[in-house]
Amino acid sequence: MKSYYYLSLMLCALSAGVSAQEITKSTDVESERTLSADSIITQDKQLDSLYQSLPEVMITGQRPIVKAEQGKLVYDLPRLIGNLPVDNAYDAVKELPGVTEMNGGLMLAGQGVTVILDGKVTTMSTEQLYSLLKSIPSSRIEKAEVMYNAPARYQVRGALINITLKQSTGGPSSWQGELYGKYNQKHYEGFNERASLIYNGNKFSADFLYSHNHGRGYSLTDKEAMHSLADGSVHHITTDEMGRSRSHTHSFRVGTDYNIAKDHQLSFVYNGSYSTHHSLMDIYGTQQSNTRSNSTDWLHNGRLDYRTPFGLKAGAELTYYRSPSDQLLHSSMQDEELAFYTEDCQRINRWKFFLAQEHNLGRGWGLNYGAVYTTSIDHSYQYYYDTEKDAGTKTGVSTGIPDNMQSRRREQTLNFYAGFNKSFGDKLSLDASLAVEHYKTPVWNQWDWYPTINLSYMPAPGYVWQLALSSDKDYPDYWAVQDAISYLGGGYSEIHGNPFLKPAQEYQLQLTHILKSKYIFSAWFAHTKDYSTQTLYQSSERLVEIYKHLNF
Repeated sequence: MKSYYYLSLMLCALSAGVSAQEITKSTDVESERTLSADSIITQDKQLDSLYQSLPEVMITGQRPIVKAEQGKLVYDLPRLIGNLPVDNAYDAVKELPGVTEMNGGLMLAGQGVTVILDGKVTTMSTEQLYSLLKSIPSSRIEKAEVMYNAPARYQVRGALINITLKQSTGGPSSWQGELYGKYNQKHYEGFNERASLIYNGNKFSADFLYSHNHGRGYSLTDKEAMHSLADGSVHHITTDEMGRSRSHTHSFRVGTDYNIAKDHQLSFVYNGSYSTHHSLMDIYGTQQSNTRSNSTDWLHNGRLDYRTPFGLKAGAELTYYRSPSDQLLHSSMQDEELAFYTEDCQRINRWKFFLAQEHNLGRGWGLNYGAVYTTSIDHSYQYYYDTEKDAGTKTGVSTGIPDNMQSRRREQTLNFYAGFNKSFGDKLSLDASLAVEHYKTPVWNQWDWYPTINLSYMPAPGYVWQLALSSDKDYPDYWAVQDAISYLGGGYSEIHGNPFLKPAQEYQLQLTHILKSKYIFSAWFAHTKDYSTQTLYQSSERLVEIYKHLNF
C-alpha cells in the first residue's frame, strides 16, 4: 500500500509541474510574465524548465550615465570616470561631455561655465574655486548636474555645473579618510599632498580637507618687436627672458551639515587658503633687466545655509582676501633706466545675503522667487620707491616712475527675481524667470533686466531638445578697475588699470540636442554689450608696450 501511495504522490506532483508549465506557456502568449528574485532562488526546478523554454536571445540593459530632469542633465559622474586616471573633482568635471579646458578655465560647449558645490554659489574667484576643486578627491563626488542655462533661483546666470558631494546622514555613524600624494617632473619638480576626513552620523555630518601644493617653476620667453615712435624712428627690440619661481599653497576646507528633520537642514562651510610665491626674472638682449618679486595671499570664505521643509532657503556668506606683494626691478634699454622698489596690496571684504522661496503648486506647476544682496569693499594701495635716489631707505618717490595709488572702492548689487516651471506630461517642460538687478559703484549706477527661458522636449528616452534664452553680466576684476600701473617683463611691458571699465552684458539664444544620451550638438547666437578684453598696444610716445582692459 505504501509503495502505491508514494507512486501516486509522484505522479500528481509530475502532472502538476507539467500543467504549470503549460499554463505558463499559454499565459506568456497573451502577457509578459514577471519572475522575482526570490522565485529564482527558491524554485530551482521551475527555473530549469524556464531556462529550457527561453529562446536563444539574451537582452542586456545598462543604467544610463545621463538623464534629463527639469531642464538639466544629471550625470552619474563616478561611473563616467570609473576607468579613467582621475583623482580630483576638477579633472572629473573635464570628463563631462561638452566640457573643455581653455586658457586655464573650463568651457561648456564653447561657452564659459560656472561650477558650484552642493547647489551653493560662492563669492570666491574662479581661480580660487578651481584650486578648491583640485583638492577635493574624486571619490567624494555623487553626481554632476549640467545646465546650459541656469534659472534665476540658482543665483547664477549662464551655463552651470553643480557638483553634488556624497552625503549619508541618517544611517549608522561612519568615518572615512584618504591620503594622497603626487609628484610631477617638468624642468623642476612639483609636489601635491592631500588629506581628507569625513564623518557621517545620524543627523550630523562633517568633512575636513587639506591640500598642499609646492614646487619650482621655469620659463623661457623670446620676444621680437618693431616699435615705431611718433618722431618717425623705428626700434628693433629682441629680448630673451628666463624666469625661475617657487611657490607653496595650503588649502583647507571644513564643512558641516545638521539635519534637524526631513528636508530641514543647517549647513556651514569654511574654505581657506594661504600661498606664497617668489620669482626671479632675468632679461638679456636689447633690454637688460633683473626682477625679484614676492607675494603672499590669504583667503577666508565662510557660508551659512538654512533650508526648511516648506521650500524656504536663507543664507549669508563672508569673504576676506588679502594679497600683499613687493617687487625690486633694475632695467636699462638704450638710454633709459628704471630702478625702483614697489609695494602693493589688495584687500577685499565681501558680504552676501540671500532669501529664496520655492512652491510646488501641483499639476506640474512650480513657483520660485527671492532676493540677493551683495556688497564689497576693495581697499588697495601701490607705493613706488626710487632705489637710486633713496639708497635703500624706501622713502620718497622718483619722477621717472608712476605716482603712488591708494583707493577704497565699494560695490553694491541688489537682485530680485521670480520664476515658474511647468511640466506638460513626461516629454515637455518649461522653466522661465526674470531678475531685476541694481548695480552701484563710485562710477556706475544702473538697473538691468535678466530674462531666462528653458524649453525642454524629450521625444524618446535618450533624446533631448532644449531651447534656451539667457542673459548675463561679466564684472571686471577688482585690480583691473584700479588707477594703477604695474610692470611686467623687466619694465618694457606695463599693465594699466581702467577705473571707467563697465561690466559686460550678454544675451544668448541657444539650441541644444542630445542624441542617445551620449552626443551633444548645440548652436547659439550671442550679443554682448560693453564687451571688454585686455588689449596690447605699443606706445607712440616711449618705448613701452601697454596692457589695458577696454570696453567695445
